[in-house]
Amino acid sequence: MRSLLQDLRYESRFLIKNPGFAAAVILTLALSIGANTAVFNFTNALLIRALPYSDPQKLVLINVQRNADTVSASASLNRYEMIRDHNRSFTGVAAAANDSMNLTGSGEPQQVAIARVTPNFFSVLGVVPYLGRAFSDDEGRPEGQRVVMISNNLWRNRFGSNQEIVGRTINLDSIPYTIIGVLSANVQFPFLAPADVWTPRYFEHTLMPTARLRLGVGYLSLIARVRDGVSLASAQSEANVLNEQYAQANPKAPDAGPSHTLKIDNLRDATVANIKRLLLLLTGAVAAVLLIGCANVASLLLSRALSRRKEIAIRTAIGAQRAIIVRQLLAQCLLLASISGILGFALAFGAVHTLPKLQIDQLPAGAPISMDWRVLLFTIGVSLFAGVIFGLAPALQLSRVNVSTMLRDEDRGTTGGRGHARLKSALVIGQVALSLVLLIGAALLLRSFTRLLQTDPGFDERNLLTMNISLPTVKYANPEQQIAFFNELLRKTSVLPGVRSAAISTALPLNPKRITPVLPEGQPEVPLTERPFIIIEAISPAWFQTMHLPLQGRAFTDADIKNSPNVVIVNQALAKRYWPNENPIGKHITIGRLTPSEIVGVAGDVKNDGVASDPKVQLYMPFAQIPWADVNLLLRTSVEPHSIVSAVRQQVFSVDAEQPITAIQTGDELMEQARAQSRFTMLLTASFSVIAIVLALIGIYSVLAYTVAQRRQELGIRLALGAERSSIVATVVRQGLMLVGCGVGVGLIVSAVATRAMASVLYHVSTLDLATYCLAPLGFLLMGLLASYIPARRAAEVNPLEIMR
Repeated sequence: MRSLLQDLRYESRFLIKNPGFAAAVILTLALSIGANTAVFNFTNALLIRALPYSDPQKLVLINVQRNADTVSASASLNRYEMIRDHNRSFTGVAAAANDSMNLTGSGEPQQVAIARVTPNFFSVLGVVPYLGRAFSDDEGRPEGQRVVMISNNLWRNRFGSNQEIVGRTINLDSIPYTIIGVLSANVQFPFLAPADVWTPRYFEHTLMPTARLRLGVGYLSLIARVRDGVSLASAQSEANVLNEQYAQANPKAPDAGPSHTLKIDNLRDATVANIKRLLLLLTGAVAAVLLIGCANVASLLLSRALSRRKEIAIRTAIGAQRAIIVRQLLAQCLLLASISGILGFALAFGAVHTLPKLQIDQLPAGAPISMDWRVLLFTIGVSLFAGVIFGLAPALQLSRVNVSTMLRDEDRGTTGGRGHARLKSALVIGQVALSLVLLIGAALLLRSFTRLLQTDPGFDERNLLTMNISLPTVKYANPEQQIAFFNELLRKTSVLPGVRSAAISTALPLNPKRITPVLPEGQPEVPLTERPFIIIEAISPAWFQTMHLPLQGRAFTDADIKNSPNVVIVNQALAKRYWPNENPIGKHITIGRLTPSEIVGVAGDVKNDGVASDPKVQLYMPFAQIPWADVNLLLRTSVEPHSIVSAVRQQVFSVDAEQPITAIQTGDELMEQARAQSRFTMLLTASFSVIAIVLALIGIYSVLAYTVAQRRQELGIRLALGAERSSIVATVVRQGLMLVGCGVGVGLIVSAVATRAMASVLYHVSTLDLATYCLAPLGFLLMGLLASYIPARRAAEVNPLEIMR
């Protein structure tokens, strides 16, 4: 230990005397370690760390899945009750549904996110409230007392952290509820949308009457706890049997029939399914950055070793053992790695607290992203790994000196050290290859994002203002009341200064909300459960005008009301699928259990399932024929959209003083949000690529500078004998380009294999995109040419007279 401390003190003095060298190494490693630590922190939180529940490995999600499209759907109330009452694989089955209600009576009206859960929801998860108690079974019955638990965030922001909050009454949709508990701040449910209020009235929903929920409407997420000794395979087998029993007992339900199955998934696996591939992709990228950083630092150490060869030779000559020399050189590397690890951890800490603010859609909502002891151990491990990796080879090279040759030739500047040069060349080739892989990956993501920017969403997002209005169905229980509210609101907002047109819709573009089984005219008559499910949307007559959407046929009018014949407008995708060579106008389509509706128009396709997906089949219905309490108000403006928000809010209050508005955003912001995930992936990968390229260029420069220093006497003699300086420059540049060329060749082969993992995150771009595979290597060759030219110029400036003396 004493010897190690002496080595550390000696190497510390050496680094203090060489601050430029120390700073270059520390900064290089800090960036590499910081990037790896930041990505590992997300991987740890989402893939490694146990969920904050009791025995989380026994928790599963039960999904209803349609075999036709393998898309998971919510479960119906009847299906939940059958699973709850007839299963033998679970100790408990809980259900939850997201909703929203208006909180009034204490301050300004506020729309709050609601989670409707079964009374056993928290006990199944093993969650204990911070204040108060959990729900009782009696409170989960229709006749039970109306009670709620509130989130820690709502308790602090709305009620000022009042310790006497338990027992207090609040109004939700004008109905009194009693607060019985407050959840802890660290309780999060990443498998559900975030909520501020929790109620055990899971058999109700703001948008639908209970009678309709009993018809097979899917709105519940099911969470269960597996019994001891029961495997997922056994639970899945029982779920298959229960699914058949449900289909037999509910033959007319839309979620029954042979096209629907039950799928049991581990809760963690289901939660991170959408982001797992992205995390693995980023992990590979930062690992490449770390290897490049280690190779670059190893090159710097080899270059620095040129000035210490005589020192090591003298120490060896007077009796220093090789093991002692290696230990001392490794002590320097570990010291540098430790300092770099501390700085890298700080950089990662800043990144971890910045990335969630970007509101990346694929991050599970409410996922506990925080640094813990695993992240700290990872940073220490990576630092030690880096210290050994970049230090071992130079230490072994430097300790293997020929004492007599070194002492005899050092002062004469011979061209020794060919082993060093070969090692540095190999490191540079590896750096270039890995950097090219990252560069190609970043270029593919850039081309993909460019395609997304150029994609026509189908509507005009400019000067468009959107906001959400969710009416309390207790106050607006009748469809006529809902229609009257929105008709009055449209009348008032459409005449506001700066508003060109106003409309309402039940969903926003890019974000489907409702699907239903349909039977187009001319298709075989099949039961309701076997009909295709498509996206439907209820809109007001001016919706197509407001969205600047092309329309063949006629738009809806004020005459298309409940008692008039049912009419619909279909999109082009639906028309092409069911009537490819016919005019669909005048044909009929049966929607759910409604009477057949006449098609009166064909609308242009809108991106209705994300900006990166092709438009799916969809139909539009008049809002007056299928009213909905949760609606989006859309305004086409002649002024900056946000400038009229206050005026719109006043008009809402003039219709109902207790009605809040939420989710205010422009059409441009809607598109930006849709592209956020692609932009995040591109920027992060591009950042890693830039770091890698810079490190690779430094490596090219250092190996050529090292070579020029080694060949200084030789180059001076050549100049003295009449060699042209341009030929000296060409010789050195040629050497640099040979290294880059070898690295590019290896990198192209690796890229062709590695980029296959990116296929799922690319939009209309092949993983073997020809332009990318041509331009990226060419760009790297040009950058390599620049990195080679600087030491080449230095070689040509050697003074032959000085060398000869």
